[in-house]
Amino acid sequence: MAGSGSPEFDKFKKHIESNALVRRELEFAFAKLLVAANPSDRGARFLFGGAAEWILTAAAWSAGVLVAPAGHNANGFDLVDLLTKARTELWSVKASAAAKPADIKLVNFQGSGENRDWLEPTLFVAPHLQGGVLVDPKHASDVYAKMKRGGDSLTIRGKAIMDYRDVHPENHVIFDVAVNTGDIPYDSSAFPTSILDPATFPNLSKPFTEAKPTRDASTSAEIDRLADQRDRGLLTNEQYQKAIAHLLD
Repeated sequence: MAGSGSPEFDKFKKHIESNALVRRELEFAFAKLLVAANPSDRGARFLFGGAAEWILTAAAWSAGVLVAPAGHNANGFDLVDLLTKARTELWSVKASAAAKPADIKLVNFQGSGENRDWLEPTLFVAPHLQGGVLVDPKHASDVYAKMKRGGDSLTIRGKAIMDYRDVHPENHVIFDVAVNTGDIPYDSSAFPTSILDPATFPNLSKPFTEAKPTRDASTSAEIDRLADQRDRGLLTNEQYQKAIAHLLD
């Protein structure tokens, strides 16, 4: 099979598809992300996109594609620099949890946006893509030609990425991405609760600490998801038990 045009992506693809443990971790990370920041909630969409970018950066690190800014064995580097390095040296990330393809925003802008363009290699990740697809608009002229300029953004149809994947399997890395079925409850208080800890905010945290703790539907949904991952062989029983223990802690 020919290469993708990106030696880094070729190495990343080989690592994910040949290392079952890393692939399972990647898939489980997206499953947990869907519960923690379900993009059905508008307020969670930026959290979902940002965390997806971090997950893929971590996966690239595990593949040896991305190294610390100061070198291979550097300790104490700035973690933000690592994400910046991923963006500038590897690819931009556009992640979705949608089961079916839809329009994808490539670039947001204000004003006419006449000087804005889609230039950087982009890794599209979604359940309907069955993993990730790397598209470099500088080389994929057929995909670039399908880009549309709207009132505040540059967009492309999700089907255009699917079509590119089908023609260019070398640009497709295969792994499962958790599907947003629309019925997974999202706890919008979870994030502010993590900020307003009682030790630091004894007054502001009271609504959260005094609320009756219950086993909510989101926890049950996550347990079901973990069981499904185990039954499909994506988690070992030991990993499943540890994940359940952490969830119920």
